Amino acid sequence: MKKIISLIKTHVRQDFKFTYYLIISIFLCCSLILNYSVNLENTWIDQHTGKLIRIVYYFLLYGTGYYASCLLISWFKKEKGFWKSREFWIFSLFGLFILSMDRGFPYQQSLVTSFNLSYSVYTWVYKITSQILSFVLIFTPLLIFYWRHDNVDSGFYGLAIKGNVRPYFYLLLGVAPIIILSSLHESFTDYYPVYKANQAAEILHWPEFVPVILFELFYGIDFLNVELLFRGFFVLGMAQILGKHAVIPMVTIYCFLHFGKPTGEAISSIFGGYILGIIALYTRSIWGGILIHIGVAWMMEAAAYVAKQF
Repeated sequence: MKKIISLIKTHVRQDFKFTYYLIISIFLCCSLILNYSVNLENTWIDQHTGKLIRIVYYFLLYGTGYYASCLLISWFKKEKGFWKSREFWIFSLFGLFILSMDRGFPYQQSLVTSFNLSYSVYTWVYKITSQILSFVLIFTPLLIFYWRHDNVDSGFYGLAIKGNVRPYFYLLLGVAPIIILSSLHESFTDYYPVYKANQAAEILHWPEFVPVILFELFYGIDFLNVELLFRGFFVLGMAQILGKHAVIPMVTIYCFLHFGKPTGEAISSIFGGYILGIIALYTRSIWGGILIHIGVAWMMEAAAYVAKQF
C-alpha cells in the first residue's frame, strides 16, 4: 500500500502544474456538463444504434477528447515533437478506432435477434453477447497489433502477472464504504445492478443461480478488456511516445467512456482512471487495475441488489 501511495506522490510531484491541471479539469467539467445537459451519448449517438455511422460518432467523440488533451500537453509541457511522430498517429488512431468499433458495433442487435429468443431472456443474452464481442473487437486486435507492430516488451501491455497484488485488496476495502453510501442514492439503483431479473433459468431449464453466475462472470471478465485497452495500450503502449504524459489523455477518454452512466460514476472515473494509470505506468502491470475494477463492479452489483431488497 505504501508503495502505491509513493508512486502516486512521485508522479504528481513530477507532473503537476497548476495551470495545466486546472485547464484539464475545466475541459473535463465542460465535457461532462455538455454530455448530461443534452444527453449526448444516450440520445444523440444511441439513436443510430445498428448503423455504421455510430462508430464514426464515437470516434469523433473520443478523438476530440484524446487529441484535445494532447494539445494541452504540447502547450503546457512544451512537448510538441510527438505530433510529427509516425508512431504516435499509428498507435493513437488504432486505439481510438478499436474503442469506437467496440462501442458502436452495429450488428450485435441483429445477431441476437436472429436467435429468435423470447423477450424475457433477450436482455440476458444481449449483455453476455456484448461482453464476448469485446474479446473479438478489443482483445484480439490488440494482441495482433502487439505481435506485428509493437517492438517494446511490455508483457502484452501489462497483462503479464508480476508483483504483489495484496495492496489492491486493501484498496477495495477502502472503496467499499463509498459504494455502500452510493447505493443509497436513487440514481445508483436506477442503473445498478446491471443484472436484471429474467426467465433464462426457466426457459433454458437451468437452476436459478446459473444465469446469474454466468452473467456476473462475463461482466467481471469484460473489465480485463477495459484495463488492457486503457491502462495497457493507452498508458503503457502510448508511454513509448508520450512518456508519463500518456496518463492524462487516457483519463480524458476514460471519462468519456462513462458518459452513458450515472453522473457520479463518470466523475469518479476521472480520479480512478488517473490513479490506475499511474499504477500501471510505474509497475508495468495492469493486474492491479483488473482486480480493483472487477472487485468494485461486483461490489456495486451486490450493494445495489441489497439496497433494492430493503
